[in-house]
Amino acid sequence: MEKLKNALQTVINVAEITTEALDDGKISVIEGVNIAFAAVGFVGVIKTIPEIVAEYKALSDDQKTELVVWFAEEFDIDNDNVEEIIETVFEALLNLNTIFTVI
Repeated sequence: MEKLKNALQTVINVAEITTEALDDGKISVIEGVNIAFAAVGFVGVIKTIPEIVAEYKALSDDQKTELVVWFAEEFDIDNDNVEEIIETVFEALLNLNTIFTVI
């Protein structure tokens, strides 16, 4: 589950930095550079997609619960309503594999 967590951490970092940069409605050059540096992590994510997919498919129900809790602890933006929506969507997406298996 480590590669999956690393990929999610990259997404979380980019989202948090971008959200913070957009607080004033615009992105400065320095903020853009910070976003770009954080986004460099996507290269590693792309290189490990097969392993990430394999980890996702192998998750047990307990591991999914653990990952939902971990994501909620790691993901933090100023807008609590949006944060809650994103965390709920994440949990739903994480459980799509189970839903499709049942169907």
